[in-house]
Amino acid sequence: MQRNQHVRFGGGRLETQVMLCAGRLPYFLLFADDKADLHRWRLEIIAFLKTLRLTLHENNAQPRPAHTGVPFLGFIVFPDYRRLKPANGYAFQRRYKAIRRNLESGKITEKEMTARVQAWVNHAAHGDTWGLRLRLLG
Repeated sequence: MQRNQHVRFGGGRLETQVMLCAGRLPYFLLFADDKADLHRWRLEIIAFLKTLRLTLHENNAQPRPAHTGVPFLGFIVFPDYRRLKPANGYAFQRRYKAIRRNLESGKITEKEMTARVQAWVNHAAHGDTWGLRLRLLG
């Protein structure tokens, strides 16, 4: 494990609280007004990670316009708001029907159902999902 890596990008120092465990690096996003800066930072990050024997998922680590939305941790992040990925909402809808069937058949308790639903609600609440949550859960 390594902590407190000091990484230099664009001439400045970016201080991170990174714990590398089992070869996994936390997700992060970089924003810039200049596309050339993003490409340069990407190459510097790849070189730095090689020193730690880590790699990026190169297809996902591509500069893209923020106005089109950036997929990140189950959300699509836009400059002014976050939306839940559609597949996440559909998957929860299927799970919720199965949870209700299991409750009706006595396979799970109401407390277990509440915990499962609340876990998804807490995740979804990090985005602009009030209407979705209201529609799915009434």
